[in-house]
Amino acid sequence: MTASINPNFSVEIASTWSAVSDRWQALGRHAFASPFQTAHWIGNWYEAFTPTGIEPVIVSVVERSSGRDLMMIPLMRHSQNGVRRIEFADLWITDYNAPLVRSDYNFQDFAREVWPAILQALPPADVLTLQKMPLSLGPNVNPLTTLSSIEQSDLSGHIVALGDNWDEYLSTLSKSARRELRRRSTKFVNENGGRLRRIANSDEALEALQVLEAQQTTRLAAQGAKHVFNDPVYQELYRHHLLRGLENGHAVMFVLTADTEIVATFFALKNDDHTTLIRISQSQDPVWRPLGLGKMIIHQALEALHAEGCRTFDLSVGSHRYKDEFRVEPVPMAELTIPMSLRGTPFIARRKAIAYISRKPRLMALARSIADRLPRLAS
Repeated sequence: MTASINPNFSVEIASTWSAVSDRWQALGRHAFASPFQTAHWIGNWYEAFTPTGIEPVIVSVVERSSGRDLMMIPLMRHSQNGVRRIEFADLWITDYNAPLVRSDYNFQDFAREVWPAILQALPPADVLTLQKMPLSLGPNVNPLTTLSSIEQSDLSGHIVALGDNWDEYLSTLSKSARRELRRRSTKFVNENGGRLRRIANSDEALEALQVLEAQQTTRLAAQGAKHVFNDPVYQELYRHHLLRGLENGHAVMFVLTADTEIVATFFALKNDDHTTLIRISQSQDPVWRPLGLGKMIIHQALEALHAEGCRTFDLSVGSHRYKDEFRVEPVPMAELTIPMSLRGTPFIARRKAIAYISRKPRLMALARSIADRLPRLAS
């Protein structure tokens, strides 16, 4: 499908990844891309979720005069409670949602010239939701965050700027943090035969991923947290990310071992000098708790990655106190939700009401209290 309301650009919609994968990789050579905008991540994502019933909606903004792709946006359409939704290829696991935009091209008035053509080209839907969008793409502004209806996201990323000198980076950490890291690492090595090991082949990778899944799901279950990591579709997706990523250089995995036991894991995505941690785990055995294995494996993996050229490390979304110890800088993000039909308006109103209440502890407590009473009142 192509929209032609602008004399300078055309907008094309692809319904399969295979139709645009080569174009995506070509544009990626001229665009800023976090690990979540690489063909490795996007291609594996569509491969995993298209069989589940989601519909790929991959937008391409093409310059008419040259035929160049200037922007590509990885979207999908699915239905939830009868509401047709278009959103990023995410489903809770893409930490940064963003278009792939040619770095040497400047959209003068994206909101007026390009956005209307994109909306016209999209397939029928009730709601368009764009979440977890970083405000900038490298040195450039993210065009999607210049739209008038954009809102600030409650989520933010956490970047660690390592610089060229590892010792200089270490000096930015607090003295107490450096002291504890040294003390715990020494104890781990001397008393437990501990060491950091980089995963190098598929057999090691599958073993380490199995340990990661067991450790992480055990921790989340103990916390009563909802998660997707037991879902076979997600498990297969992460296997593809890891095994294929080890081959093409887009994935890296480390483990901490005590003798032969894997007691902590570190799974990250790479693109150029940018590395993003996507999953981490540690043994839930109380004997290891005093050593802080999670922070230990991050610190040791960071040092190894820095020696290989990593200069930007990303602890990704989610607010956890341990991240502050690594001198993170916030990555502000934005979101956009607009109705595409009359059915979408009440859906959005309900979502906004829920989001507002969730930010107000007293209102949230009242809402839960009312919800708890409803079954008894009905009986």
